[in-house]
Formats: sequence, C-alpha cells, structure tokens
Amino acid sequence: MQTDDKALLAGMCRFIGIRAEHLAQLPRYAELCLARRPLLAKELYWHLLKSERESELLQQQAGCLDAAVERLLQDWEKLLRHPLDEARARQLSQAGEAYCRLGIGLDWLSGLYERVQAHLLASLAQAPLPEEASAEAARLLRKRILLDQMLKTHGYQRGIQQESASCQQHLQSISALYSTLSGVTLALADSVDRRVMLQSVCDVCVQESSFNIAWVGMLDGGELQMTALAHQGWSTPGEEMFSFVRLDAGHEANPAVRAVRSRALQVSNDVRHDPGLNGWRDGLGGLDEGSLLVAPLLARQQVIGVLALHSRRCGFFDQTRLALFDVMAREIGRALERHEALERSQRIETELDFLSRHDALTGLPNRNQMQDLIGRLLGARHGGSQVAVLAVAVEGFHDINARLGYDGGDMVLCEMARRLRDAIYPFGHVGRVGASRFMACTERVDRVQALVDAVLRQLPLPAEVMGVTVEARCSVGVAVSPAGPCDPATLLRRANLALNRAKEQGGGHCRHYDAALDEEIHRLHAMRSAFAMAVPRGELRLYFQPKINLQTNRIEGAEALVRWVRDGRFVLPGEFFPAIENSGLMRELDWWVLREAVRQASEWRSQGQSIPVSVNLSAATLKHDDFLPLLNALLESHPLPDGFLELEVLESVTQQEAEQITAKLERCRDLGLSIALDDFGTGASSLVHLQQLPFDTIKIDQRFVRLLLDMPGNEAIIRSMLSFAHYTGRKLVVEGVESRAIWQRLQEIGCHDGQGYGISPPLAAHELPGWVRDWNLCGMDVHNINPAYVS
Repeated sequence: MQTDDKALLAGMCRFIGIRAEHLAQLPRYAELCLARRPLLAKELYWHLLKSERESELLQQQAGCLDAAVERLLQDWEKLLRHPLDEARARQLSQAGEAYCRLGIGLDWLSGLYERVQAHLLASLAQAPLPEEASAEAARLLRKRILLDQMLKTHGYQRGIQQESASCQQHLQSISALYSTLSGVTLALADSVDRRVMLQSVCDVCVQESSFNIAWVGMLDGGELQMTALAHQGWSTPGEEMFSFVRLDAGHEANPAVRAVRSRALQVSNDVRHDPGLNGWRDGLGGLDEGSLLVAPLLARQQVIGVLALHSRRCGFFDQTRLALFDVMAREIGRALERHEALERSQRIETELDFLSRHDALTGLPNRNQMQDLIGRLLGARHGGSQVAVLAVAVEGFHDINARLGYDGGDMVLCEMARRLRDAIYPFGHVGRVGASRFMACTERVDRVQALVDAVLRQLPLPAEVMGVTVEARCSVGVAVSPAGPCDPATLLRRANLALNRAKEQGGGHCRHYDAALDEEIHRLHAMRSAFAMAVPRGELRLYFQPKINLQTNRIEGAEALVRWVRDGRFVLPGEFFPAIENSGLMRELDWWVLREAVRQASEWRSQGQSIPVSVNLSAATLKHDDFLPLLNALLESHPLPDGFLELEVLESVTQQEAEQITAKLERCRDLGLSIALDDFGTGASSLVHLQQLPFDTIKIDQRFVRLLLDMPGNEAIIRSMLSFAHYTGRKLVVEGVESRAIWQRLQEIGCHDGQGYGISPPLAAHELPGWVRDWNLCGMDVHNINPAYVS
C-alpha cells in the first residue's frame, strides 16, 4: 500500500510539474497565508451555509457547525504547515473516499478549494514579501492546493468505484431473478462513453425484458427542455418523442415533469384509464395502453434526466419491481456522476498536460517544451546543418508593471509574444521561458540575422495598451550549435550568456555567443571560489590612502582599501570585484573591511594618532536588514568620535536601491558618521542621487582628474561640481591627484580636499602613522610628493 501511495504521489507531482521537496518550502509561508484566519473561518461558514445538504452532513459528522468549520480550518492548516509525504497522501485520498461515502458533492468540494485558494492568495499578496518571493509562494500554494484536490478527487473516484462495485455485487447476487438489472449493471460497468452506456441500458431493457420502449432523456436548460440521449423500441424518434419530453408550462400531467420536480418515481400501471394522465394522454401516441414508469436520474443530488420504461402489460410494476428499478435508476445516476467526474478529471488532466508544456498567459511553449524542440532539431541535423537559438529579453518590464499594473503588463507580454511569433514564423519556434524572456529556435541558420533584425525592429514599436502608449526595448542573444555534439541545455545556456552581454550594452543590442564568454564565466567562477576562502585563510590586507587639504596641506583622513594576497602576489579589487559583486561574498568583504577599519582607527587613537577613516560599502550591504544592528554593535565595541568614520556609497547605486537605503543613511548620520558619494560622474543618475540621498561629501571620479590638463571639459565639470558643493554645503574631494601640475591646477580652481598617488600610494596600517609624522614635518616640499608621479 505504501508503494502505491508513493507512486501515486510521485506521479501527481510529475503531472503537476513540481517536486515534493519544493512543496516542503510552503510551510515557510504558512503564517502569512493564515494571517487572516478569522476571515478564512467566515469564508468557510459562508461556503457551508450556501449548500444546505453539505452543511447538514458535515454538522452531523462534527456535532455542530462551529466544529465542522474548525475541522475544515485544521485541514487547511495541515495543508500549509505539514510536508506532503506518502502517509499524508494516503490520508487525503481516504478523506476523498470519506466525502464520497458521506454524500458530499464534488462540485461543493471544488468550490471549497476555489474559495479558500482565492483567500490564501489574497493574504499572500498583502504580505510584505519581495515580488519574486511572493510569486514563488503563490506558485507553490496553487500547486500544493491542486495536488491536495487531485488526491481527494482520486479518493472520491475510488469511493464512487467502490460504491459502484458494491452495488454491482448486490445486483449480481440477484441476477438469476432479474436479468434485466444484471444487463443494465454490465452496461454501466463496461461503457466508457456516456451515450454508449445509456444506449446499452435501453437495449438491455428492451431486449432482455418485456419492455417495448426504453428511453433516457437529459435535462437541457434547467426545467425548460429535455433532449433525448438514448432510446430503444421507437421506430422513428421524431415529433412524437419530443412531445413526450417537453417540460414547459402546460405539461404538468406529463410524468417526466412530475419525476423531475418531485425527484420520485412516477408510475402508471394502466395508462389508458389512469386519471392522473388526463390532459396529457393525447401526447402519449403509441404509449396509450399498458404500464409506464418514469424514474428521475440524480447526480450530485440533482435531477439531471429521466429513465422511462413502457410495458404493454398493465399492472407490470409491482413493489418488488419498483424497488429494483429505483435501484437501477440510482445506479444510472451514480454512473452518470462518475462519468461526469471522470470527464472533469480528464479535462483537468488535459489542461495540466498543456500547462506543463506551455505558458499559461501567452500559450507559447515553455522552457521544457522549447528544450524538447531544440533537442529534436539537434537530433535531426544532417550534412553539417546547424541549429540557432535566440534568447530575447523585453527590458524595463518592471516599470511597465508599475505603470499599468499586472493586467496591463500581461497585455504587453501577449503583444510582445504575438510580434515575436510574427517575426520568427515560419522559420522557427518561439517560447516564453521567463517573466519577460522569450526563446526562439530555428534550423535556418542562414536566416538568423534577418530574424534578429526583425525582432529588434518589431518588438520596440509603440503598443497601445489600456489607452496608454507603451514602448519597450529588447536585447537578443544568439547561439549557434557547433559542428560536433551539442545538447539543448548547453545551447540555451550559451544563448542566455550572449543575452546577458547584450543587456550590459544598454539594451536594443544583439550579441552572438563566442567561447570567450564561457572562459570569462569560468574565470569569474574560479575567482569567486578562491575568494570564498580569502577571509578564513587571512589573505586580505587593509591599506589606507591619505586624504589632504590641497590648500593647507592638512591631513583630512584616509580611505581604507582592500588588497588580496593570493599565491604571493597582490590582487587588486578591480580583478576580483566583478566575481563577487552580485554574491554574498561582497557583504562578507564589506563587513571585514568595516570591522578592520574601525578597529584600526580606534587603535590609532589609543596611540595618540587621530586619523579619520573612510570605508566603501556596497548597496547590498546597506540594504540588508542586519546592517544597522551590526553597525551599532561595532561602534559600541570600538567607539569613535563624530566624523571619524565615513561611509562611501558608489554613485552607480540604482534608483530603487537609493530608495531602500536613504533612511538607513540618515540613521548613520544620527550616529555621528558622515556619508560620501564615491566615483561621482560614472553613473546615469548622479544628479538624482545628489538630490535624494543624504550625502555630506562628493568624491569626483579620478578619470576626470587625471585628464584635467588635457581635456578642458573636465575642468568645467569640476568647477561646476565645486560650485554645487559650495552652494549645498557639501565637501568636495577629488581623486586621482597624481602629479604636481594637476595639484597646482586644482589649487587654482579652488579645490580643497584630494587624494591620489601624487600625494601618497595606499599604505599598510603600520606605515600610515609614520607617513603622517613625516608629512607634518616636511609640509608641502615638492620632494616629499610621491616621486614616481611628480611632473
């Protein structure tokens, strides 16, 4: 049994497209989903009260309505909090069987899942989660609920099958006496198509009994009309049949109408003389004598049709036969319900199968399907033919969602998908493989450039969405299969590598894959792996580059600069920063530098040297929740006077990051720290940052200073920033003071603070106090400027 449960769970997980270990992450979001538990309880109350029958059944089982609701709440809490294993899968399947035995309808159960899922998704949407985490939590929740529903439906179907089997056994036990019922039972058991099953019932009733007419009609449009689905014994099912099945006003004497409305057997053992048929006997046609029975067919406790049997013998339906045909009608109803449940399950399976291979929004193939398509194209290569893969990214989609909302964003995505299909077809296939990423593949390598040109031309065209004109850039990465063996995953990875390089160029570009991209990735990965051990092995060194007042020659402080001693040589930050800047190693490095700089400044003060220090911090470190608590703890262990610690933030910080760190920088200023904007002039939003963020100091990037004497425009920039700093009360620091001539020109311009190799290279911590003493003794003697840079 455990093996069957395991196979069932594994099969359903594969079918839905998720692994059990992924679903094990759902309990992390349980509290967020259940944040509105009282409101969820009300939802369950309303769902119970809307269905009187289910409400009564569950109250009888639980004892009262409150207990029934509490039991349902506990079931949902188990779904969210407990992992799904074989034992739990078996319990859910058994719960489905119990619902079937209790008489709970599948439509009520489906409605329950829909209502609670909507509530839980709404709770998640209100939770303070990042967008990606919220989307992932919603995806896990939907799949977990779908898996729960499928397991219960599986158990429900098994319960129906068990009930059907039980009834079949009962009928077979009396088959010797009632061959008609036996034949009907076989028809119900053997038929997989509803119409065939009902026709078989009619055939059995006519061929194996004394009935001359058997007919099954199904309701169509409530009680307004009934259409014939199966019949036997009628020579021409025409106008006479349809007059028989009419259920509209004026036909209350029709036994079919009474059977539908009363939900009970309607019997006439003498049709010709039955006063109950007065007013309708003219519509009987060839049924004006003998006995007539009309039994309602019920599914999910609702009348869905009728079974009519006519015998030429009067008085045919005695109590024994009525009881048996009542059972037969119930069996037909259950069979119809089972067929309906199976059809619903098959529809769900078909939809799930489609969704497992296609994107639900655009209908395009998803990543798995695209990988299969690429694999088939690669497998069909012959004569040196090649396969090309295009990775396409629609850029700025976050802003589109923020502007139009998710509905508008979805409309834009659908339009982009349509344009991409138009650009690629009929030369290749197109799929959606990410939020705003698409993939195309083609074996027409000779058409690749034309396809790329069409994509770059058509996708950025303005689109009218929700009355707003939307424009979006796109980038394209292209990878072509080599002559030798190649698998789809490798080709997809190479296309994505090329796409990333195209995006780095600023959007609207195309980049083709070459081996250098892989070499760069491997180099960065190796560098990142090696750096991960730099701190534990003590391979990092902290150096300090002095900052002075260019006018008075006074020492203003020193900037902390990290060096990595690897295999006996110094590795500068420019070599290893690209490998770690988007990983947790950057935060680890930031805190190492900050702790060492604060400790060193505190040590210098204890030795009588007052040297303020500046430390560069990444936006990732500043954004993290633990930044302020850790900073407070560091300053408590190594107290520094106000102004002795300066935090430098790179100007390349994004607008979104700037919004996230503004309050934290204000808090740092409250702690006595000063804030500097580093490398000013290298980013795209400098003036925005100057206006938005609480900076005390602006540091002009050394690239402007080094070419100061050669490029007059640089001097104009420095002069304008000097005026801006003076006007706003900020301090301006110039980097890259590397010659006497530059120093003198900066003095003439009016710059006060500067640093660079022309003043001093970065010095080890133990060297800086001696340098300070020598500098203070020698003053501004030209011979004391770093001789390697004097000009």
